[in-house]
Formats: sequence, C-alpha cells, structure tokens
Amino acid sequence: MLTTVLKKTLALMALLMSMPFAIARDDLIAIDVLIQPDAKMVEEAGKWNGMMREQIHDGFELDAEHAPHITLLQLYIAQADLSKVMAAVNNVKSTFDLASLELTATGLYHIPNGKIGLAGIVIKPTERLHALQQAMLDAAGRYAVKGGDASAFVPDKSGATFPPALFEYVDTFIPSQTGDKYNPHVTIGVAPLDWLKALEAKPFETFNFGARNIAIYQLGNYGTASKRLDSGQ
Repeated sequence: MLTTVLKKTLALMALLMSMPFAIARDDLIAIDVLIQPDAKMVEEAGKWNGMMREQIHDGFELDAEHAPHITLLQLYIAQADLSKVMAAVNNVKSTFDLASLELTATGLYHIPNGKIGLAGIVIKPTERLHALQQAMLDAAGRYAVKGGDASAFVPDKSGATFPPALFEYVDTFIPSQTGDKYNPHVTIGVAPLDWLKALEAKPFETFNFGARNIAIYQLGNYGTASKRLDSGQ
C-alpha cells in the first residue's frame, strides 16, 4: 500500500504535468514590418542622430544596419513562417497606394532606459496611416507568437546587452502599440536623459515627407531595423 507521503507526491507530479508550461524556443525571429521614409526624413533623422552621437560616442549610427523607418508592426514569428509573412505583406503592398501617404513630423520624444533615453521623431497618426497598419495587422498579425528572447534578434556588434524591456515591447506590440495606441515615429538614437528633456523643450520645426517603400527587417538592439529580410528595394 502506498504511504500517504508517496500518494501526495504522485498527486503533485500529476498536477504539475497537467499545467501548461511555456517552452523556450530558439526558432523565433523578431521582425519589423515598416515604412521606409523618403530622402527628406532620412536626412533629418541623420542630423538628429549626429547630434546624439556627439553626446554618446558609442551610440548607434543610422546606417544600413540601423535603417531609419516607421514601424507598422513588430512581432515574433517562427522562422518557418517567414515566407508566409512576406507573402501577406506583399499582398497589402500591391493594393495600397503608398505614394498617396502624406506624413508629417511633429516633434521629438524618448523612452527612458536608465540614465539614457532612446529618442525618436514623432509622426502624426493620420487616418491613412492607421488604415495601413490595420491592413498589415490583418495580414501578418495571425503569425505572431510569444516568448522571444535575444536569440530572435540580430546580435549587437557593439556588445551592448539587450534591455529586457525590448523583449516585452515586441511581445506586446499587438495590441499595445496598434489602433488608437499606435505611436508612429522614426528612432534617431540614444542620448543622456537630461539632454533629451532639454532638447524636447525647444521649439520643433514640423516638416512633411513621403514613404519610399514597405519592407520587412529583423530587429536589432534598441528595436533598430538591422537586417533586411525581404528582397525588395
């Protein structure tokens, strides 16, 4: 006859086996479905980035591995689903008149990370921009999965660690950064918090710009667009 202790142990094991556990996965990619802005925004973003790199010399430079962009969606997907996501995004691209998308930069903002901040240029969230994001959400959002970690991102060549908040940001982008909560912006660099706050207090000269293309990138540290995944130009 089983002892009382053994009975309780077996009962606990059965309970634990019946509980759903999140299994760590190494087959995920953190992706960004994004708008590539025109030359006007690229030039303006480069100017701000240069100012920020004067404050933090080892801050990232806007380049091919840190491409200026406006995020439509960020999500984790299984690598096996990448071709399906590309097809879904291409279907939206084929029906959306990107040339008619008029965009306006309205100011600066930042996300704090310790004593520094990740800064961006704020973009006015127009009805057309919301419609494009929703179309991408309907097309590609169904492939989103949870639980990505640093292995889902492009490695940071500088050796900088990935802030845990980044993993959560991508994990919760849908629905936390979509619809009425959408915050369109162009990331422009990192700088000391006090310097950023002083910069944001100054007048900002708004400007208009356009969209050049829609692309899919694998994300890098700080949510940068680091590696082009689709074959478009």
